[in-house]
Amino acid sequence: MSRFGRPREVHRDFSLALHAFTASGALVGMAALVAVLDGSARLAIIWLLVAQLIDGIDGPLARRLLPAEATTRFDGYVLDLVIDFVTCVLVPAAFLWQFSLVPHDRYGMLVVAVMLLSSSLWFSRTDQMSDDGWFRGFPSAWNMVIPTLWLLGGSQWSSSVVIVVLSVLTLTDIEFAHPVRATTWRIWNLASMTVWIWSVVAGVALSPNVPVGAQVATLVGPMMVAISVVWHAVGSATDETYAER
Repeated sequence: MSRFGRPREVHRDFSLALHAFTASGALVGMAALVAVLDGSARLAIIWLLVAQLIDGIDGPLARRLLPAEATTRFDGYVLDLVIDFVTCVLVPAAFLWQFSLVPHDRYGMLVVAVMLLSSSLWFSRTDQMSDDGWFRGFPSAWNMVIPTLWLLGGSQWSSSVVIVVLSVLTLTDIEFAHPVRATTWRIWNLASMTVWIWSVVAGVALSPNVPVGAQVATLVGPMMVAISVVWHAVGSATDETYAER
């Protein structure tokens, strides 16, 4: 009790602090955008990785430390979506255009438009995640895809194809694992994300002349993700077939 006879709201300040920590992702996203506009791809990627680190920490902290009932007027889930759209979609889209990963013509503009529109639709989905922790549709993780394409140094058209294909997948029900919440393939999914992040870090450290070995390593994480997606889809289809019998 406070000295005025009213119960102390011991969680309010702590909840607000965690929300502020999540919101700091917007500042990091702005720093990444400034780096893009300044033409510093390496610095932009570093800031995007910092934003990913914040995003990876705030969720587990909130689930462990915050009370079950909200103690502030701020919705952590909505706040997280806002920050993620900035750091996972808007900044990578600017990166995509600034560093010419797509042609600087009407076709390149169309690729960027498809990426933005499909991501906007995905972020508004009411069925983003299944009960067992798998995203429905590609979860617009462009903050990893676009830096990977930059490190690989492929052609503009190959990058455009990858972006369009993944954009289409955002609107499907093909499931992609949440690296922490997915109950199946958890170790594999955590390993794939870890390998992906560290390969990007190594590639950035070695850029602009990224050796072939480092480029190949950068592909290991995405390939592991693809394997889990295909295996999970096959397993789900098999389960449904047995359930119908």
